[in-house]
Amino acid sequence: MRAPDESQARHRRLVQLGLEVSRHCPARLIRRHNGQWALTVGRETVYCAGAEGVYAYVTHHGLILSPANDEGITQAATHLAGGAAR
Repeated sequence: MRAPDESQARHRRLVQLGLEVSRHCPARLIRRHNGQWALTVGRETVYCAGAEGVYAYVTHHGLILSPANDEGITQAATHLAGGAAR
């Protein structure tokens, strides 16, 4: 079982990514049936994975988009916005 602070940290990082992506294309934050948060952008689903303060944005298919830090948010948002435009 995940610690509540870990789950909150992942959620917070997905919210930040969602805000950045939504400047360029529609993005929606959803809570999966298993309680895990996910961000949907077009046909792409993104999760925040990791533990103990080390996180990354990962697609549903396992592709690591970027670290979930300030620089990584911009990189992941650019990738997702570009993919949604296709």
